[in-house]
Amino acid sequence: MVAKGANISAINKMGQTPLEKALAMCRNADIVNMAEVADILLNAGTTVTPGMQDSIKRIGNDFEFHREGFNKEYLNQTDEALLRLYELFDVPPVEKRKTHDGASSITVSTKGWQAQHHELWNLLIPSKGHAKTVQGEVIRITGKVSYEILDNGGMNWDQQYRKMLNRLIHYFSLGTPLDPASLQEAGKLAKELHNGNGSDEPARLCELAVHWVLSNPNPITLEQPDYKR
Repeated sequence: MVAKGANISAINKMGQTPLEKALAMCRNADIVNMAEVADILLNAGTTVTPGMQDSIKRIGNDFEFHREGFNKEYLNQTDEALLRLYELFDVPPVEKRKTHDGASSITVSTKGWQAQHHELWNLLIPSKGHAKTVQGEVIRITGKVSYEILDNGGMNWDQQYRKMLNRLIHYFSLGTPLDPASLQEAGKLAKELHNGNGSDEPARLCELAVHWVLSNPNPITLEQPDYKR
């Protein structure tokens, strides 16, 4: 929905219309209302822009990632509203998310560790909580640590993140472990991130996580972790 009290003139100065701003802020719980607002504004003459279409794709991707954990009571009406948004903005519907079954071999189709980390995230990470496999958890930990440090400035960094990093090094030693040099490097990077600061370390840990997962395609069941994030 359009944020209450939004300064329309300020939004326009930034080059965003109220509809662009609303779409950029839209989250899963807002989709039904967003479809109604978009319908009204487009009928009133607002022009569809590439930025709006990008927001629709982002909204669709976010919803599909969290579909499994979405409140079933509101699932049907949200689905209908999302389809309406695709129609209004002439955007192809985002494909339904395909998740790992927990038993078959873990494989990737993309090239490069960044793309592979993203693919593994979509494949192995649940909508909420810890992953079911160690493979999923090393991707989840490195992704969360990377986001917290690089995107969030470490503002929520706490002891739980430190526990995650400590556990990550243990996970890297399971199955077919990282080679001794890489395992030592991972331990050093985890220590350097102790206070939630660092720019290069999170990316390297993500790369090492991908390498470990691809070296361990057979799922390893995750035991209940001792950290809460």
